[in-house]
Amino acid sequence: MKLILSLTALIFTATALRAQVVVTNPVSDILSQTLHAEDIAKTVQMINNQVRQINTLTQQLQQIQSYVKAFGDPSKLLQITGADSLVSSLKSSGVGQTIGQLQQAASGVAALQYNANGLYQSLGTTFTTPGGSTVQRSDDLYRKYGAIQQDSKNFQAVTEDVNSRRTALRKQIAETTQQLQSATTDAETQKLTGVLVGYNAELAAVDREIDHAAAQVTTQDAENRADTERQEQARMEERQAQLEEGIRRYGQVFLACSPKVGPGAMRDGGARAPPDSQHETQTTHTRRDHQEAARGGHAF
Repeated sequence: MKLILSLTALIFTATALRAQVVVTNPVSDILSQTLHAEDIAKTVQMINNQVRQINTLTQQLQQIQSYVKAFGDPSKLLQITGADSLVSSLKSSGVGQTIGQLQQAASGVAALQYNANGLYQSLGTTFTTPGGSTVQRSDDLYRKYGAIQQDSKNFQAVTEDVNSRRTALRKQIAETTQQLQSATTDAETQKLTGVLVGYNAELAAVDREIDHAAAQVTTQDAENRADTERQEQARMEERQAQLEEGIRRYGQVFLACSPKVGPGAMRDGGARAPPDSQHETQTTHTRRDHQEAARGGHAF
């Protein structure tokens, strides 16, 4: 009995001892450790890459901040000195009128009354003849002079307007130049430079308005001179026609009123009978006819 119990205890003891022994595989353990080390190395490499990317982005951000600080942000520069005044000046068309408008506004009555601020003596709308008759002047004959007077007034108005605008533009150019000298960013410098270029172009355009107004005066004066020559040519043509007509009528009257010589008078050697009263009357009438014909009138 004791033997059986001893064998049973031995078996249970051996079983317990076998359950407590850990069975290991050296190859598997080494492989597992190697894979774990590779995973750790990859993780470290990935972290290093991310750190480098973060450093690169940080440097780029710093460069952008430095660029913005040095060059400025154009989108934030909305109030540029002189820009609004430049836009307002560019939209202004000035006070000058076209030559067509000036011609339509020309008045013969105003031309007669014009005295250029007392420099000239104005003409009245009527005049008196040596016989004491009062004659009304035809104002249409003086409209062309009124046109050039309108051009002169337009030139004076344009000159005054241009001088005023030039003063304002030069003031804005000075203020913009001062602002350009104190500019701290490249964006502000470029925008102020653009404004200055616009001001200089506007100043040149304003100066040309005076030249344009002066050219209108010259053009109207040339038209007036051409019209004077045209009227003179028309009068010469009319006088020539009147002269030719007068000569033709004079010839007709002369031939009709000349005394006829008969055959008897020719045989007598051209001797004529003493003039009687009827012949004297005919001679007087013929002389009067000749005088009328010379003046271009009718013979009777």
